[in-house]
Amino acid sequence: MQVQAVWKRNYQVEVSARQFRVPIDEAPEFNGEDTGMMPTELFLCSLASCYCLSLVYVAKKKQLKLKDMRVNVIGKKDKKNFTFSRLIVEIESSLPSRDIEEIIDPAVKYCYVSNTVSKSCPIEYVVSKNTGDGRRETRDRIQETEEKKTTSNS
Repeated sequence: MQVQAVWKRNYQVEVSARQFRVPIDEAPEFNGEDTGMMPTELFLCSLASCYCLSLVYVAKKKQLKLKDMRVNVIGKKDKKNFTFSRLIVEIESSLPSRDIEEIIDPAVKYCYVSNTVSKSCPIEYVVSKNTGDGRRETRDRIQETEEKKTTSNS
């Protein structure tokens, strides 16, 4: 799976996945022009939508009569460390409360986003350059750092 973000201007970016495109921007209080969701909002949307679909999947497996499902995610920001200190996932549905309670934990199993966040997936940053012939050359910065250490120790 792969997505791409392309800078347009100021703090505007367009992200794409498959044939879909979504404008991203910062709010005016963060020097943006408010032409799209902020990346932090899109992150919360990813969690909300993934978990919502997981709940629906489990409800259907259990043959529950599902009429509606809403998932709200509230992110408590730690502005000093540029992170969320807490994520609260709130489920709303006309299903009886006991049915909702019954699908909450099993749905977590199928939610890639919540599983990735809760298990702290490592992130690798790599530099990619266009080779001019339509190919991209990617070099792992970690590998580069290791090579420099080896060379300087020789």
